[in-house]
Amino acid sequence: MAALRMNIKNKRFLVAIVVSAVLFLSTIMPAHAASPWMEKKEYGGKTWGKFCFGMKNTFLGWMTPWAEARNPKYQAQWIGYSAGMGEGVIYTAGGLIQLATFFIPVDFPDMGWGLPIPDPERVKNPPKTYAPYSKK
Repeated sequence: MAALRMNIKNKRFLVAIVVSAVLFLSTIMPAHAASPWMEKKEYGGKTWGKFCFGMKNTFLGWMTPWAEARNPKYQAQWIGYSAGMGEGVIYTAGGLIQLATFFIPVDFPDMGWGLPIPDPERVKNPPKTYAPYSKK
């Protein structure tokens, strides 16, 4: 019975740590959010965007090696494929985290624009580059 009580205390401690981390991360959010759903102004838009973003990365993360293999920044296709294998694991795990926490509109983990899947809206309106120290 003592071991059961200790597990309950550990669970409460873990929940307290997670809540504290989320609150801390929400206070240090950068002024420029990298994820596309963070551009929305209202809570409903952010949570729906985070939910869809998490779904996309969770269920399509396994396709990253093939998308990266065709990326022109790599010298050979096998180099892009190899890089995509690691990114696929990261995108899938990050998508699961965002899917599980979609009701908290905090950009954690910050995955940028996510998978390299063309977005018709993004093609029409490309994102503005963030250059806080550039001279105009």
